Amino acid sequence: MKTSNYRLEIENIIRELKKFSDNILTLNPPINPELIIKFEKKYQLELPNDYKYLLSQSNGINLMGDEVLGITFSDYGYDLASTYEFEHFDNQIHQFDYLIPFSPDGGGNFYCFDIRKKTNDDDSCKIVFWYSNYEYSETDEPEITHDNLSNFINECIIGWTLEDYDYDGNRKITSNEGKVPKRG
Repeated sequence: MKTSNYRLEIENIIRELKKFSDNILTLNPPINPELIIKFEKKYQLELPNDYKYLLSQSNGINLMGDEVLGITFSDYGYDLASTYEFEHFDNQIHQFDYLIPFSPDGGGNFYCFDIRKKTNDDDSCKIVFWYSNYEYSETDEPEITHDNLSNFINECIIGWTLEDYDYDGNRKITSNEGKVPKRG
């Protein structure tokens, strides 16, 4: 029996995330699978398998403010359902139907699954960056940033955090920080 590559990649990501202090990382409990079915039926789309597998391990991730949204269908809070609803129906510039906004950038923009562009034997899809105040067209589409969810999390959630912080959230000192400038 062939082990799915995306499952192994997500399991490795969860292992890596667990190295971070609980003070800077939130790994939510696994999702109730009924919420995935409810989301897919309500919006008549299919979530990527790698994302569904991530949700089965953790229904949302937050590492120092960088996050991958989970699905809760709560009236309060920031989750995939409320974000999808807002970005597709309530926002001034609506997202294309084939985009699923799963990770906010903190400035009103989102990384989105482009569910038309499948990768990894159809278990994943391309990730695009959506500027919320830009009017895209069918010929001027959002930029593809990653081939799949694992690449996105490894670079944008884990990698960018480790560039500046350690696993406890302590800021790394660069070679120029803390030095007194020479007088000339």
